[in-house]
Amino acid sequence: MSTTERTRALRRRMIVEARRSTIAHGLHGFTIEQLCETVGVSRRTFFNHFASKDDAVLGIEIDANDDTLVEYAAGRAVPADLDPLASIVALAIEQMHLVGIDRADEALVRQVFEREPALVARFLSATDVQLAKVTAAVATRFGWTDPTDRRARIVTEATAALLKVTAETYFDDAYDEAAGPTFDVLLTENLRLLRAATTTGQEPTA
Repeated sequence: MSTTERTRALRRRMIVEARRSTIAHGLHGFTIEQLCETVGVSRRTFFNHFASKDDAVLGIEIDANDDTLVEYAAGRAVPADLDPLASIVALAIEQMHLVGIDRADEALVRQVFEREPALVARFLSATDVQLAKVTAAVATRFGWTDPTDRRARIVTEATAALLKVTAETYFDDAYDEAAGPTFDVLLTENLRLLRAATTTGQEPTA
């Protein structure tokens, strides 16, 4: 594996183990030292990737996606001819291909929130921070730099809604992963549905 792939795999091991430990013992039932010992890393390595134990449980990595957003804001990362909404969807799909979509891991997250409901607020707060970063990148990419211009936020929030609906469908326990479309195909279909519903009100076309 490349250095980037090894780093990504290490982060994932820490996240998964942090979630399993939280489900088994509660957030305060294990220490960072115990987590590091289980994964086989030092405290220094842990804090190179996560600011706190809570962040490891939630998968909030230090400076996650910042380099990608810089590339996106500069007109790269995804094809330059995409409109704002399609470009963010393409960026989300690109990131999902890098990180991977794991239904078993999503089930772990649900169990974490059931065991530690207070983490939901922390997760939502982190999501708002990330959405603000994406909004700023969209504004820069498309030249919407006037502080009173709301287009970047509208586009970003619309994409967040698409991702939410797609995730609710894909991660539903009744969803047949073998027979149904993949997450990125489902997300793309939902983008077409949104465009059709908000433009002509007619059935979407491929």
